[in-house]
Amino acid sequence: MPRFKNAALSAAMAAQCLCAALLGSTPAQADQIPDYFFSQWTVATNCTEAQAGLAARVDTGLAFRITRGVSADGSYFFQALNNGYSAWAPNWNGLKLAYRAGSKLTTVPADFECVPGQESSSPLLAMSGYAQASEPYYEPEHWYGLAQIQGQWEHVLIFPRNTSTGPAAIIVMESVNAPGTIQLDDDGVIHAQH
Repeated sequence: MPRFKNAALSAAMAAQCLCAALLGSTPAQADQIPDYFFSQWTVATNCTEAQAGLAARVDTGLAFRITRGVSADGSYFFQALNNGYSAWAPNWNGLKLAYRAGSKLTTVPADFECVPGQESSSPLLAMSGYAQASEPYYEPEHWYGLAQIQGQWEHVLIFPRNTSTGPAAIIVMESVNAPGTIQLDDDGVIHAQH
């Protein structure tokens, strides 16, 4: 039991450090961020497993965008766009995001490929009880935020890409601290199209 308490305390401290790092880093100005990072997208595919909970099981057809207005701390915001039939879980709307510079995402990485119902075919999605205390590093430019989704802290990364058919985006969630006693695969990928 003491080891679990130490692990939980370490994870909580890591989450606080991440919040401080996110808020303490030099924020990117809107004119330094590609225009298509502020597009509006509609969820086309969701490969988060069903047991991840309703907050992660975002309905296809729901839309979102990133606000151009920057807050005092340099964050941008995820704006959930509901429709008459379904809605985003409340923890998504207003999620603070920071721009992470990098290379342009031209193709969908193999880890981000997703076929609903075949989550175990993806190396990223097949990890059960996976936890990553520090902010995950990916080479392509993206949005990054830390959010409590369905009661679990998640690293939320949004990878926009400018395709010939219009902007597309991939949302990746990675658990900050998955409980060791519960095999809950709450990692997932949500694909969205312009």
